[in-house]
Amino acid sequence: MPDLKATASTRCCSAAHAGCASPSVSTSALTATRANRSLGSTSSATATRPGDRSGRQPRAAPGPTPEPSAPSCSRVCTSGERVDARPSRCPRSHSCGSNERAGRRGNGRTRRARYDRIVRLHIDASADASTRPIGSCKLRELTMDRVAAWSQTNERALAPTTASIALITLNQVCRFAVRRGWLADNPVAKLEPGEKPHWTPKRVAILEGDELARFLAHAGPHRPLFEFLAYTGLLIGEALGLTWADIDLDAGLIRGHRQLSRKREHAPLETDAGRREVVLAPAVAKLLREGWLASSFKAPHHLVFCSALGRGLDYRVVGKAFRATVIRSGITATGRLSLHSLRHGFASLLIAKGLNVVFVSRQLGHANPTVTLSTYAHLFERADHAQAASEALEASYAATAGPAAP
Repeated sequence: MPDLKATASTRCCSAAHAGCASPSVSTSALTATRANRSLGSTSSATATRPGDRSGRQPRAAPGPTPEPSAPSCSRVCTSGERVDARPSRCPRSHSCGSNERAGRRGNGRTRRARYDRIVRLHIDASADASTRPIGSCKLRELTMDRVAAWSQTNERALAPTTASIALITLNQVCRFAVRRGWLADNPVAKLEPGEKPHWTPKRVAILEGDELARFLAHAGPHRPLFEFLAYTGLLIGEALGLTWADIDLDAGLIRGHRQLSRKREHAPLETDAGRREVVLAPAVAKLLREGWLASSFKAPHHLVFCSALGRGLDYRVVGKAFRATVIRSGITATGRLSLHSLRHGFASLLIAKGLNVVFVSRQLGHANPTVTLSTYAHLFERADHAQAASEALEASYAATAGPAAP
């Protein structure tokens, strides 16, 4: 019985090499099975014709050309019940997708790398150092209660989106194991809604009022970037991918059309809605103009936010700088503070000013206003109630505390 780590790695391998079999099959046997399957039920195509001492190959019979044999995957190798199936050791890792649809959806290499990272950080490792990683469990030990406990631990320790993606990945691995007959049923499918990670408004805190001013005062060299994020609502990848050609200081617009990847290279945005024009406040435009004058990299193709050598910034380093700034500023929040808090703060500012959901959605790059409403429903409701309460109090005050009679 393979363990979960082996199943996850074998599933990633199988996505690109559809002929991969159970980890209990050795590499040589797997290669032979593929060869037999691809060349037909007999081996006459490669054997010497009986009685033919010349060793010549027989002429192929008329019919469709057989499919070429699938290349063997060196990641499938057995060692008892455990499998050394780490994706990084696959000589064809560039073609291994993160799921069976990787070849048909998006960049297969990027999706495979994302899949590998999730498995490595959240399945092979545990968010809680005191608990055993779920990837070390045998499939027969993978019960619904164990998955529920793992999911709830992730919800407490990880960002909501990260916890959800980890559960989705585990679900994909379990579905793969069920199809292969290694699991009787999928324990992830049995979870109740309350046992799954879910995003709630309280989970993401927002820097408001003097908190934002205090945060920026302690930001040090990262202040221009944090201030830019707080007043544009761009995602960190979008902001780090901006070049001076993408910013129109005279018109007060940012034209976002790409982002900076984890490898610090330009990459397309994930959705078409991300390609948008974001309104630039005059104060932020002044900030950018000052940054351009002080920068050694002023060419249109140069990055707006870059290192001393002109290279793109690593968003993980920026995230660490954000957390360090929060600690230095002494801000304590009931929810989780992250770089995304600056984006939520920008959205709350627009909503508090009474701007309609369509405009807010376009500024944030959401696919449609429904996404904005579902994400910020509590802010729209609070803004509407605040306006209604203000008008009701004003009417009541005018009726009961008006000018005294002469």
